[in-house]
Amino acid sequence: MINTTNELLNQTVEQLEPEVFPLSEWLTAHPEVGGEEKESSAQIARFLKERGYTVEMDYCGLQYAFRAYKPSDKPRIAVMCEYDALPKIGHACGHSLSCGISVLSTLAVSQCFPDLPYELDLIGTPGEETIGGKVTISKNGGFDRYQYAIMGHISSDNTPQWRVLACNDLYVTIQGKGTHASATPWEGHSALNAAQLFMHGIDLMRVQYKPFMQMHGIIEEGGVSPGIIPDRVVLNYYPRAASMKDLEELRVNTLRLLKGVTYGTQTEYTVEQRFDTFAELHYGKTAVHTLMEIFQDLHMEAHEVLYPSGSSDAGNVDLVIPTFHLGIKGTDTFIDIHTVEFERLMYGERARQTLQNGAKVIANFLYQTATQPELMEQIQKEWKEYREVE
Repeated sequence: MINTTNELLNQTVEQLEPEVFPLSEWLTAHPEVGGEEKESSAQIARFLKERGYTVEMDYCGLQYAFRAYKPSDKPRIAVMCEYDALPKIGHACGHSLSCGISVLSTLAVSQCFPDLPYELDLIGTPGEETIGGKVTISKNGGFDRYQYAIMGHISSDNTPQWRVLACNDLYVTIQGKGTHASATPWEGHSALNAAQLFMHGIDLMRVQYKPFMQMHGIIEEGGVSPGIIPDRVVLNYYPRAASMKDLEELRVNTLRLLKGVTYGTQTEYTVEQRFDTFAELHYGKTAVHTLMEIFQDLHMEAHEVLYPSGSSDAGNVDLVIPTFHLGIKGTDTFIDIHTVEFERLMYGERARQTLQNGAKVIANFLYQTATQPELMEQIQKEWKEYREVE
């Protein structure tokens, strides 16, 4: 394993940055929320077609997804692009700039080393903030052909891999029997009382949760009037856990509690899962070590993430192939993501520097894994052991 980055590659990133930054600028200035990325995906596709890529639109049957590739019999690596924005505050998620990082790193490696033993494809993954487009692409086989997948996400820190939690949703409707709360309360079966017992039970169960198990939720419907025993309550919960296995255990125990509570209160319940389950990301030691070396060689302060938080559709790609979701520092001081202040970081010289920095890190990782068979082999070995893949 080499310990230094490739200087020619770093120089190429710098040379190509003025060509790519306008693409990020355009995305920033024309934000489209998940499910509506018609112009964003078309703009990226045009940019890549002009540079010799074949672009397959609506990839894997997902509207506004794409696959940009060059025909070849070589094995392939997937570089993922996100380009959906947030309602009202645009690219406060940083996707316009992270997309540029994916494009710039791929172009730089391909220009510098056209004879690499691997081909680099760009995969457009819409709806990260909504449906989780990577889930759909993964389920439909869109990552099956690749050795691994990688992308960077703009953050207030440089990190070699985001630690995320497996997550899904628990949409609970409790049905009771309504009646006048003063005249005939004994005739009713309060759905709200059942909900309160269920929520209190969750709080009591937390003392026995495994590390990083989480349950957080809200009451979406809690009754219509204080004078009426509520006959219907709707709860919306997000269970999270360190792994898919732990998530299933948490869900089973929670539903057991719900069954007991509703039986005891003479109410009934239904449960929906309205969104796909998001998986956790494998935290591979070899890949993390390699990325930390790259950050250090580029004089970019970085640190490993100690504890998991949040969830991402990138975890579902990791169910299929090793997947890397880096944090790329886009701020000089800490600024919360998904804020108006963070969106402003997508403009100007600071954004250009972020674009260069992120592209250098990812480009060097692509180059090192593509030219060091033992590195690629070890990364895949660790992932297979974690995922229990033969």
